[in-house]
Amino acid sequence: MKKTLFIIIAILTIIFTSGIVVAQQVSIAYVDIGKVIMESDKGKQAKKTMDDEIAKIRKELSNKQKELQELKDSIDKQGAALKPEAREEKQKLYNKKLKDYQNLENEYQGDMQQKIAEFEQNLVNEIMEVIKKIGEQDKYTIILQRHPAIILYATPGIDITNKVIEAYNKMAKEKAKK
Repeated sequence: MKKTLFIIIAILTIIFTSGIVVAQQVSIAYVDIGKVIMESDKGKQAKKTMDDEIAKIRKELSNKQKELQELKDSIDKQGAALKPEAREEKQKLYNKKLKDYQNLENEYQGDMQQKIAEFEQNLVNEIMEVIKKIGEQDKYTIILQRHPAIILYATPGIDITNKVIEAYNKMAKEKAKK
């Protein structure tokens, strides 16, 4: 009798809890944030700005490198004709300029990496706002970030990346008007 009562209670529990789960519709979507960054208007603008800055820095470094090469060539050509003291002085100057160039190159590289990281973080924060709004509007239970380590397979029907791009572009235009 106790076994039968226990089985009946277990069956009723399963029936009622499965009914609750069925009543709550689960809606899942995913977003490729990298694609949003690369294809959104603001992301494209950011990439162009970064590319322009990188080109400017490369040009400046290239000019400094040419200066160094010219100084080295001068030392090599005049090497035999120069007095040892003068040659040593030019070599010290070359070594100092080389060290300055290397320090400048490292400084630029660090600055650019920091700027890129900050800009990407700002973009991601803005994109997350858009995703949250879409999630609330469309009543998604969960929105995942598309990443091979996280989502191994998902039907393309639940990919809302293009929707996020459109909403993000719209939000950016509205902010620009203000």
